[in-house]
Amino acid sequence: MESSFLTQAFREFLLPSAPSETPLATLKASGNEKMRVRQLMPVFLKNPAYWHFLMKLNVLAQKVKDWRAEVPETVDHSVVITDRILGLMGKDLIRNFTLGMALFRTLGANLPRKNKDAGLNLSPPDVLPLAIGAQDYCMDKKLMHSDMAFNAGLTYDWINIILNKKKASQDQKAYVKECYVEGFKMAKIAYRLAQTMGRIELDRYVFAGAMSIPAGKAVMNVLFPKEQKEKSWAQFIADCEKHPQGRRAAALAFEAKRFDLRHAEISSLMASFGEMLRPVEKAIFYYNTPYFLTGTHKGQATLAGLWSLAALAVSQPDGKFQLEPHQEKFMRKNGLSLEQLKTLAAEVKAEKT
Repeated sequence: MESSFLTQAFREFLLPSAPSETPLATLKASGNEKMRVRQLMPVFLKNPAYWHFLMKLNVLAQKVKDWRAEVPETVDHSVVITDRILGLMGKDLIRNFTLGMALFRTLGANLPRKNKDAGLNLSPPDVLPLAIGAQDYCMDKKLMHSDMAFNAGLTYDWINIILNKKKASQDQKAYVKECYVEGFKMAKIAYRLAQTMGRIELDRYVFAGAMSIPAGKAVMNVLFPKEQKEKSWAQFIADCEKHPQGRRAAALAFEAKRFDLRHAEISSLMASFGEMLRPVEKAIFYYNTPYFLTGTHKGQATLAGLWSLAALAVSQPDGKFQLEPHQEKFMRKNGLSLEQLKTLAAEVKAEKT
């Protein structure tokens, strides 16, 4: 892996997208059914910045004012009011507001206010549309582990914020959404395939891991911009589209030859730095070559095999698949059929994402 491009990726994308202590605590709490929201109180009291932001939220302004008035002066207001805010909002809403604040801080911008004297006018769906959209989809469809889908969508929200800070081109921003949609389709297919396989290890990551994989492509599009012409990511994609062997086959064959690092490496690193998907970073790294995990990381090998099939199905929605030997072996081992994969590809293609 070429150090200069890795250094750029680390400096511009990986390090900024690593959540600090308070946002990370809310992410972990959201996915922990045994943890109660009030257990987050020490985290907020320890970090005056986020505690102050909570107190200033417009949506809580009247509540905080009323609570201050009714709590005796002899009682520590910060403890009582923080406890009430946490209890009122719940784990997911606290997480959303905290992550929204974190993204604004990454952007280096002031948190939104109606005027300089007003409270904070922060709307999480405006700041975290892809993370919240992914979780809402899973909840609407009654899919398991919707909190992990939030984490996958968050990867793309981080990239968008970073691109806004870099004043990136509209093409680069639009490509992030394309990658998000591709990841969403991969996630749907991987999840539905997994449902037919019975109990699998690391199943809570099936949807989220698949969704996060194309995020590396969005970063590659920035590291290798159009200005580099034939060495750009955009030109590489165009060349793969025209290749007689098909887009996916060409990408597998030539990505490592054209570039000093691969999108799967970036996606894997983002999973590691974001922490919530770190348990499956190897499966993300090897999703195109899952056989490298066989024998040593059985659970991750299964995920990588699923994601390999999902990526193939998304790249060839017409059902004209060119299965690799390892994919044929995986399908036979897990009772999956080619017709099943074709049906899922057609269904997902027809669905609105």
